[in-house]
Amino acid sequence: MRYFFLTFTLLVAAGFLRAQGSPPFFTDDTATVSKRQWELDIGFSTDRSRTGDRSWTSPSVDFAFGLTDALELDYGTSWLGLRPVDEASKSGMGNSVAGVKWRFFEDEASGFSLSVNPYAEFNNRASSHRRGLVEGGTEVVLPIQVAKTFGDITTAFNIGRSFHSRDRREADGWLAGIAAGRALSAKLSAGMEVYGETSRRFDRGWLVFNMGAYYQVNDWLSFSASAGRGFAGADRPDYVAFFGMQILR
Repeated sequence: MRYFFLTFTLLVAAGFLRAQGSPPFFTDDTATVSKRQWELDIGFSTDRSRTGDRSWTSPSVDFAFGLTDALELDYGTSWLGLRPVDEASKSGMGNSVAGVKWRFFEDEASGFSLSVNPYAEFNNRASSHRRGLVEGGTEVVLPIQVAKTFGDITTAFNIGRSFHSRDRREADGWLAGIAAGRALSAKLSAGMEVYGETSRRFDRGWLVFNMGAYYQVNDWLSFSASAGRGFAGADRPDYVAFFGMQILR
């Protein structure tokens, strides 16, 4: 696990230099929905663990509403599926995620901005926990996002701390992500990221490398997709993949 700890530390240190985000990536950017506008993200994702277990969301739904140009309310949930090795598939309601996002600093001249996005994840149905689809209890996550542009390159960095109401010594942890992307045409953008989560004591966790693209059809509709692999940590996935659509009104 020493390799995971060193890699995660390097990821955190390097993150202050760059990164980009939001769907189709784990790493978030500092962008917020404009005042009185709303954004709906519908996503489909899948992954496979190193032991062969497969899981998917079909779909995940995330809604954001702008209270001001720099402050939005967020809510999301999903329908989950799981197929453990040598077991039958099972599916059910995922957890709810509710929070706010505040972009508290922005310097347009330098392309530098900062935001915070505290949120809570909690159970919708006790049956989903009993069947092993979700963890029990409530988790509170306190992340900060940093975004910076370097010419044509848009970058973002996240770091955050998670606190769990159950088994806090085992479930509390850290998250961090770095992403960077650029526009390839008026409608198409592409990017990549390194994202990881780890326990509070850095004794288990995972790191993934993702590549993705974002296509803006018009002012209110866009599509995105990504695919990646885990490369460090005992809990790393074999692969992850995502496809989604975004509606902005």
